[in-house]
Amino acid sequence: MTTASNTAVPTLIGSVQRALRLMEAVGTHREGAPAKQLAREAGLPLPTAYHLLRTLTHEGYLRRENGVFLFGAATEKLAGGRASASRPGVIVDSLAHWADVIGAPVYCA
Repeated sequence: MTTASNTAVPTLIGSVQRALRLMEAVGTHREGAPAKQLAREAGLPLPTAYHLLRTLTHEGYLRRENGVFLFGAATEKLAGGRASASRPGVIVDSLAHWADVIGAPVYCA
């Protein structure tokens, strides 16, 4: 007579799995990607992707610029601050954004 395995099956939360698939898709696009492309790559329906992208953006894990999604500042927390090598690029992007907004050069010293 055999006994049942004592291996417990983990309880998985589907929305977390879907959000992580979107984050992985964003990570494959250095210059960002639009929602439709990310949804397709993550294998998600577009409305679901939009809801998750909006939530991830609100929480700071993603940011939306010029119609594409990129990693946000909160992703540095996930990497334990090791993502600071990308900080100069973020600063340059931010300066360029504000220069466009105010119509004048913006500098950081």
